[in-house]
Amino acid sequence: SKQSVCIIGAGAAGLCALRHFACDSLNFEPVVCYEQANCLGGTWNYVETEEAQSCVHSSMYRDLK
Repeated sequence: SKQSVCIIGAGAAGLCALRHFACDSLNFEPVVCYEQANCLGGTWNYVETEEAQSCVHSSMYRDLK
């Protein structure tokens, strides 16, 4: 019997977990991943607008290189 998996968050850890479970289709059902933001990447994303800053927690800032 295959197990169901749900991943919360599509940041660095969530994407790694998603890949891990998705590659093992013999033991797991298709994996579901939920992400709060409109894009993948979590703290890798820089969000410019103040409205988006209120709901997305990121350590990125505009001049980070």
